[in-house]
Amino acid sequence: MAENEAKNWLLTGTGLLNEKMQGQQSEKELAGNVLAEVCNYVKALTGTFYLYNEKENQLDLYASHAFHDHAALKSKVKLTEGWIGQVAKDKKAAIVKGKLNDKLTLESSLVQDALIESIIVPFFFDKKLKGVMEVAFRDELSESTRNFILAVANDIGIAVNTAQARTIMHDLFEETQQQAEELSAQQEEMRVTNEELMNKTEMLQASEEELRVQQEELRTINAESEEKASLLEEKNQAIEEARAAINIKVEELEVTGKYKSEFLANMSHELRTPLNSILVLARILKDNKPANLSEDQIKYASVIFNAGTDLLMLINDILDLSKIESGKLDMQNEFINVADILDDMEMLFTEIAASKNIKYTHTTTNVPRQVFTDKGRVEQVLKNLLSNAFKFTPDNGSIAINVLPGDKENTIAFHIKDSGIGISKDKQKIIFEAFQQADGSTSRKYGGTGLGLSISRELAALLGGAISLVSEPGSGSEFILTIPFKAKEAVVTDEAIPEVQTLKPVAEFLKPVKSLAKKANHEPTVVIVEDDKNFANILQDYAHDHGYKSIMVYEGTGAVDIIKENQPDAVILDIMLPGKDGWQILKELKKSDETAHIPVHLMSAGEAAANKVKREGAISFLKKPIDTAALDKLFTDIMRQGGDEFTQILLVEDHKAQSQALKELMLSNGITVDQAFDGESAFKMLHEKEYQCVILDLNLPDISGLDLLDKIKAVDKFTSLPVIINTAMELDKSSVSRLMKYADAMVVKTNKSSDRLIDEVNLFLNKISETNPIPMPAPAKAMMTTTRKDIIKGKKVLIVDDDMRNIFALSSALEGYDLLVEIAVDGEDAIAKLENIPDIDIVLMDIMMPKMDGYEATRHIRQQSKWAKLPVIALTAKAMKDDREKCIAAGANDYITKPVDIDRLISLMQLWLEK
Repeated sequence: MAENEAKNWLLTGTGLLNEKMQGQQSEKELAGNVLAEVCNYVKALTGTFYLYNEKENQLDLYASHAFHDHAALKSKVKLTEGWIGQVAKDKKAAIVKGKLNDKLTLESSLVQDALIESIIVPFFFDKKLKGVMEVAFRDELSESTRNFILAVANDIGIAVNTAQARTIMHDLFEETQQQAEELSAQQEEMRVTNEELMNKTEMLQASEEELRVQQEELRTINAESEEKASLLEEKNQAIEEARAAINIKVEELEVTGKYKSEFLANMSHELRTPLNSILVLARILKDNKPANLSEDQIKYASVIFNAGTDLLMLINDILDLSKIESGKLDMQNEFINVADILDDMEMLFTEIAASKNIKYTHTTTNVPRQVFTDKGRVEQVLKNLLSNAFKFTPDNGSIAINVLPGDKENTIAFHIKDSGIGISKDKQKIIFEAFQQADGSTSRKYGGTGLGLSISRELAALLGGAISLVSEPGSGSEFILTIPFKAKEAVVTDEAIPEVQTLKPVAEFLKPVKSLAKKANHEPTVVIVEDDKNFANILQDYAHDHGYKSIMVYEGTGAVDIIKENQPDAVILDIMLPGKDGWQILKELKKSDETAHIPVHLMSAGEAAANKVKREGAISFLKKPIDTAALDKLFTDIMRQGGDEFTQILLVEDHKAQSQALKELMLSNGITVDQAFDGESAFKMLHEKEYQCVILDLNLPDISGLDLLDKIKAVDKFTSLPVIINTAMELDKSSVSRLMKYADAMVVKTNKSSDRLIDEVNLFLNKISETNPIPMPAPAKAMMTTTRKDIIKGKKVLIVDDDMRNIFALSSALEGYDLLVEIAVDGEDAIAKLENIPDIDIVLMDIMMPKMDGYEATRHIRQQSKWAKLPVIALTAKAMKDDREKCIAAGANDYITKPVDIDRLISLMQLWLEK
């Protein structure tokens, strides 16, 4: 009975399952229906259904039953992977017991949480694996259930195969339909194409007839073309010949450009060589050391010297024009006051105006106070234009400079109007060409080279502007220089300002310097280090007028030792010095504890970056030429800084930790300090108390430090109040200009700024003028400059030059200093003289000579060990940019250009003979 019930149950289940598998079902639908029917019929806990993917050789999940997290099921199972993969591989059913696995990460896909029993059954069709079904039970798997699942496996395989075949057929059917549609479309296209071909065949027949006609016409055209081709070939040949000629001309032009550069260099040499003789001999006569010339003779010598100087200026003008044409002239743009330019012009031309009784005026109308341009080049143009105006304006005439807004936006125009002879229309263009003048005849009344306006026009273009002219003969002329408010900045590589360091307020933020004891009866002293003796004498006079003893140093080698020995109140230091330059001297001074506190004021005719001046430890920088106002301010500042001891300082700093550190530093030196943390309170405290010095940070919460500085200096009683700027702000040129106008010093906050700040504080606190100073004798080194001529007295100098005029001039000048002169006319002769005369002390070597030039001769000298220490000074008139480097590389000790400045030559000889 039980056996019959089991068979009935088995047959019933099989029948129900077959019903579920009937109909057109996809694989996924079939898998879901089969798994659901089997699980429901056998009352299984859960189950999964995988189909075999022949291409990938893996089992893909198609259905699951009563599973709460489908994402946790393995969607793909490789053969031999876990129980499911192993069953598929072995093609045998398996029963697994264990716990239900929620995450399905162990051997079976279902074993982990509850005690279950799972049967995994593969199903096949025609002995080919079609898939695997796994059914899990909470209780033990019964024999009837096992038999049922195994019995329906073949049916499932057949059904799956049927479904897969149906899918394949469906895909093939759709593909066939698509191909039929495409074929139909292609047939339609072919029909249309056939019709078009027939039409084109008819058209082709018509075209052939036309072609026959055209061929006949073409024969006629070909004959004409052959004639034209012959003519074209002749023209092409002519073009090729012209192109070849142009290429030759281009090559010739390049050679010409090279020759021009060489010509300019050689011209400089050939002109400067005789000019050197003229200037040196004229200077000897003008100085009249033997006192044997009359006043008229001295006057004649002065005329010769001045004429030679004018000729030198002409040579420089020609070289300037060449530099402009080759694009090698650099612009030094900065913010400048328009009023300063007008003041400079008035200073230059007031005396000329008075001598010719010319009314000279200048005005400004609706223009900015400052412009950004190259002051030197603007003034060079204006000087040229004004020189012409004074030259061509008769006595009792008038000349005016009117500064107005330019015709273009953001431009300024300098109108130079005179009441002179005027210029005719036909001459107004040619006067701007080089060596051209309105009256260029041999009988012309007015002198000049005709270079001034040409250079001025080119300079105006480099400044970003232009020069225009309005003139009528007999009615005077008006030249108009128009430049932009802001010139284009040239790309320069400047030394970068150090990055601001992050402040960590610690006890050692500022280290106090050593307290320097003041010598009793100390005489106010300033050391002046300047190789230009004329300018050094001017500085000496200014120092004397301000009550300072001056110690003069004319070269850089011994400057540091002299400063250490004398401990002056200040040092005025030129940058370009023989022996050792000013930057190196400044570094050595600031590195030494003996001299680090001494304020140093730099000066030079060259450019110096403001940030480098401050960073290296200098108090200020003066650019030559230095006017009297700048010199007065320099010595007034030095004098004020050497005044009474400061007992009261106002410290304006918004960062309280820094402010406190600075205050403690000052208090440790016995100085009373008041603190202000914003601009308003600082300004108020200045009115309430008398302060001897202000230390000002630029970064304040309520007002810019620059604006506060302007506000303070606008009050009359504060104009002379010393201000030290202590800031971490990175400043542009405009801000630096504003600071330099009012501030006495500036310290950039860095990790080493404490030393710089101490220098500045010492400038005001430690440089105290003693009452009733007693004059003291100058130390031995102070007298060095007056006795250094003894160093060269009696020394033997070898002059090597192929120009006898030069040899004569230099010999005459050097014999005046009691030097013994030997002469050589080229490099070979010089080497022979050195061999024959062993006691030669120094060599003056010309560079451009026949046979063996100066470079080769100097190299030969340096190859001999016996002459290794023999000083060689190179002389050349070839004033090219890299001449100095070439001379030093060849072995020369130093370098001087022709025409030779005798004072500078003697200074160099003293320096190297002393060494």
